[in-house]
Amino acid sequence: MEIQRTMEARRKARIDRLAGLAHVGARRAADAFAQLVGRAIRVEAPVVIEQGSLWTGPSEGGSTGVLFEFEGCLDAIVAILFPAPSSERLVRRIVGIERDPLEPPLIESALMEVGNILASHVASAIADTLGERLLPSIPALAMESAEETFGAWIDERVGPEALRIESRLHDDPLELRGRLVLIPTRGSLGD
Repeated sequence: MEIQRTMEARRKARIDRLAGLAHVGARRAADAFAQLVGRAIRVEAPVVIEQGSLWTGPSEGGSTGVLFEFEGCLDAIVAILFPAPSSERLVRRIVGIERDPLEPPLIESALMEVGNILASHVASAIADTLGERLLPSIPALAMESAEETFGAWIDERVGPEALRIESRLHDDPLELRGRLVLIPTRGSLGD
């Protein structure tokens, strides 16, 4: 009984440490996001999801996302997910096109660039905190069903019961919203 309590206390401490690292990364990503869109971006405290569905908010007619694998001091799968309305607003702010139609290659390019920038800031913040190296992979873009695509990535690489650490990013009018989701892999929990 005592051994089980000790093991559970250690696991909780590791999860808390991972949540702290995710929050450091999310804060740095929020700063970069704010610079990109010219608006203050807030970051909410991370939520740890040990079981259950990936999506923890209401569906808004789809989502887009940029997916990465981190390798180095914290092996993880990372996604930056945007509800569809926020995704379009974000692209329009980045490219400066307010009303004209957006061509799919332009949307894809803008989202990939935003994802790269934000993921690089997350990796850099975590690496700086740990004093080690952390590199994001080449991104994968999910244009319409990012939640489902990311869920399939998780199932394939980690398993459906993977620990998820989620931080929400948003401006004050809630027009620009996104989620940073970090899934530790390959013994990141020390298990």
